[in-house]
Amino acid sequence: MSQVKVYGVNHSPWVQAVLLGLHDKNIDYSLRSIPSLSTFVKSGVTMPAVQINDGSWQLGSAKILEDLGYEPISRADVSSVTRTWQGVLHRPDNPWNFFRGFSLNHDSHPSLMTRTIRHLLRPFLSIYFFMLIKILVLSGKHKDPDNYADQFLYWEDRLEPNPEGYFGGRSPNIIDFQLFGIIQCHCSIPYAPLIETLQFDPALKKYRIWIARMQVRFAEYPHLFSGGYFQPYSSQPIEAMFSEKLAFWFGTLTMIVFFPITILLILILRLR
Repeated sequence: MSQVKVYGVNHSPWVQAVLLGLHDKNIDYSLRSIPSLSTFVKSGVTMPAVQINDGSWQLGSAKILEDLGYEPISRADVSSVTRTWQGVLHRPDNPWNFFRGFSLNHDSHPSLMTRTIRHLLRPFLSIYFFMLIKILVLSGKHKDPDNYADQFLYWEDRLEPNPEGYFGGRSPNIIDFQLFGIIQCHCSIPYAPLIETLQFDPALKKYRIWIARMQVRFAEYPHLFSGGYFQPYSSQPIEAMFSEKLAFWFGTLTMIVFFPITILLILILRLR
């Protein structure tokens, strides 16, 4: 694979899963936080999207990982992975922390102009996801569990008979990438009760060992948010430059000033 392009932000667990899979196969890729025009027209801001060797943009974390050569996983496992996402709805509890988290995302594109444009436009994604989560909260359909550890117990039990250390056996598979991607999402804008459950709940001892094993394997991975919360500890991902942060906050202010246009575009995307 001579050229792999990824659209998405590293706060997304499904984008993280794809990036982890690429990193584990030592495949070079470029990451962009703004979709290409063709992707935006086709699927809005849905992420991740991946283009391999100038082919068509592909959607769906699991499907993309299968295209990269990983074995498919069962529907039951897909559902069990998704259930470990509880707690994400608390990400925008503190709006400042939410938007600041997005402002810190580093862009590695060599062109200063391209990086600046992307940071100017990225606030739209932040506002979109902020409002989407708030709507889900207000709908009342998603309640906090009595114990955040419960969502991980299925995977804790799956680790019991597995001496190899990964859900994929001797090496990680799609389950490992998606579960660890969700851990990165939880740690990118942390919700203390959930993080503390993962860190200290006695029912998740094997799960913490698995997290530590993944952190060792991905010690050089550039989007490792969990390094600040789980052993072995490591530094957080590289932050955006001051000029990039400035562009992000200027873009945020602009979209607030023109909020009627911003909200109209968000509604159009949701209706699609």
